[in-house]
Amino acid sequence: MQVVSVEEGLQLMESPFIDSEYRVEVESVSIGQAYGRVLGATALAKMNYPPFRKSAMDGIAIRYTPDTRTYRIVDTIGAGEVFQGQLALGEGIHIMTGAMVPSTADTVVVKEALTWIHETEVTVPSRIEVGQHIILEGEDIQIGQELLSAGTVLGAEQVGILAGQGYGEVLVYRKPRVIVLTTGREVQDPAEPLREGHIYNSNRYLLEGTLHTLGVDVVGVAHLSDAPGTVDDNIATVQHMLDTLSPVDMIISTGGVSVGNYDTMPELYERLGAVTLYRRLHMRPGAASFGGIIRTQGHATWCMGLSGNPTAAMNQFYLLVLPVLESLSGRTVMTSWIECHLGEIVDRKHPLDRYYQGQIRYEAGSYWAYPNLGMTSGGLKSLSIANGLIKIPGNSGELEKGTLVQVLPFSRYKE
Repeated sequence: MQVVSVEEGLQLMESPFIDSEYRVEVESVSIGQAYGRVLGATALAKMNYPPFRKSAMDGIAIRYTPDTRTYRIVDTIGAGEVFQGQLALGEGIHIMTGAMVPSTADTVVVKEALTWIHETEVTVPSRIEVGQHIILEGEDIQIGQELLSAGTVLGAEQVGILAGQGYGEVLVYRKPRVIVLTTGREVQDPAEPLREGHIYNSNRYLLEGTLHTLGVDVVGVAHLSDAPGTVDDNIATVQHMLDTLSPVDMIISTGGVSVGNYDTMPELYERLGAVTLYRRLHMRPGAASFGGIIRTQGHATWCMGLSGNPTAAMNQFYLLVLPVLESLSGRTVMTSWIECHLGEIVDRKHPLDRYYQGQIRYEAGSYWAYPNLGMTSGGLKSLSIANGLIKIPGNSGELEKGTLVQVLPFSRYKE
């Protein structure tokens, strides 16, 4: 049985990206569909911005002459209008914020500083700085300048700058396509009356919800029985999903990966063609696990077998599944560990690394992490209040309050 540390398991699962064996696919989408997507190629400025000299204020645009204080107003323009004439010395136009400054004007005087003699004649202040209140062409962005690098997650601000540069279509990484499998005869849908000895299928909704939040396409969901003699039927079910939902980038399953008589998911994955990378992790909770990859005709499908216990499964998700999904999404800025002060004493020595779900709080100028020491692998409550995963290294002695520990925040995905 291949037993690895979390770090070794992650390295194995990410090896196709590191070795350039796998290329994340890109596609073109309309600008209105780009929110939350990851930019697939560096975006360069198509034009100067602003694309013309424009007025920063409401007022008058003039051809400034040092010894002239009275100007004749020959026209009025607003944003989107263009003055077609030529300004002579001593002439100006009434101009609104954002309007194009005529080529023969070199200064804007704000409305509040003007003294109107009558409708077409105005006096300006004695002190005027040539070029004032004019935003120059390309002052913000120059043509050819890098706007956004590949791998940037496109929020409203990023989509806005692309739209402002005339990008009607945007090249983005294709969303990862994922199948979610849950297992177990004891697992029921929440809509059904609970039968004796059964539990509701929380794992499906934990995984589906988290994946949707990450912008992943959940293209198929199935529940597999672990009754004796059902392996062949389960394999046929999953193979049919792979064939009809292609391409599938990842299969995530919960349950059936331990050493019990009914833990047949490793066999299922291997019979589907997966190369096994690990079968167990040096961690608590979440040791029971499976990692493998199915390679077919230049495509890879990651097989992530998680624990059937909700807390353990989500630990494995954040530690191993999430980084692979981020790579599949084309992200260049990945979820990263941070250092926090331990919020309470931890004195439970264990030979394996332990990962406690808990609360990260900002207190007295520092980040503190409060582990849920009462957490069990099958619990649900911790998941509803946790915003981070706290690592306690194996064989640690008693850790005092204030000890610096490594923490993986969830807050990027779950507030």
